[in-house]
Amino acid sequence: MKNLLFALLTLSAACSSPAAKSSEYVAAEATLPVRNVNQRTAQPAVRATMSYDFTRPAATYAMPSELAELSGIALAGTTHITGIEDETGNLYEYNLHTKKVDRVIPFAGSGDYEDVARVGSDWFIMRSDGKLFRYSNGKTEEFETGLSFANETEGLTYDAASKTLLVACKAEPGAGLSYGQRAIYRLQPGTFKAEAKPAYILDIESIRNASPAPEAGSQKSGKKGKKKDSGRAFSPSAVAVHPVTGHVFVLSAKQNGIVELDTNGQLLAAQPLPDDLFPQAEGMTFTASGDLYVATEAGKGSGEAMIHLFRAQAR
Repeated sequence: MKNLLFALLTLSAACSSPAAKSSEYVAAEATLPVRNVNQRTAQPAVRATMSYDFTRPAATYAMPSELAELSGIALAGTTHITGIEDETGNLYEYNLHTKKVDRVIPFAGSGDYEDVARVGSDWFIMRSDGKLFRYSNGKTEEFETGLSFANETEGLTYDAASKTLLVACKAEPGAGLSYGQRAIYRLQPGTFKAEAKPAYILDIESIRNASPAPEAGSQKSGKKGKKKDSGRAFSPSAVAVHPVTGHVFVLSAKQNGIVELDTNGQLLAAQPLPDDLFPQAEGMTFTASGDLYVATEAGKGSGEAMIHLFRAQAR
């Protein structure tokens, strides 16, 4: 009996001791993301649609020719949207009332600039190679985020709840993740270095499974155009945080899709966008009430980039 009791105690200790884990398991555990759409035992139900009808914009703004390559937008008060394009280092202040660019502000030399965010009176601009620019009071500073061109940093937004910037990567997710995932990193205040672990992780297979099938669930605005499978290879081009719910919205240009995550990073909705309205969806920004502006580059058949406004609707 003593031998049996001793054996049982030994087995119990071996099962509960951290030392019993293999080195491979420990190494894998150390690189696990902090948030993943597949981590919950009971996930919230994924909705077919969001609280926006992306086939019916409340307003549409045609951009001037210098913004044909419009790649990112951010609100500048209630009357202006500031945009950037991915060739020159300029900020374009677009007047929503006159529908004209009021001012062009150079902040840096030519480069592949992908998104812009406003924090107080400062403007932050993300370049595709992971370099962050801050324009304030006529001066520009540059910061190395630790992300690189391999990550293809395309989305940038300010998260008011944590008072930090979020960066969405279009390509290599880093942090030991598979290429079937996409990462959104939080930048540390002050240094603007990306945290080692992503703040949010997008699982492409989960998005694909949640997206309506093109033949059954595709949406059209009423104009001629075909639909793509938005979840086939979801590649973030913009990110924004809803000011009321705190939910994270992520746009994908190549597949013309948009997803919504809750504050824990769980996938809530995945939805395609109509091709005729969005030749290449590249930027988005929320109003204080939750209305959503979405920007698209000029398509092959159109010389104008567009910004569409969508009103929040009750679910």
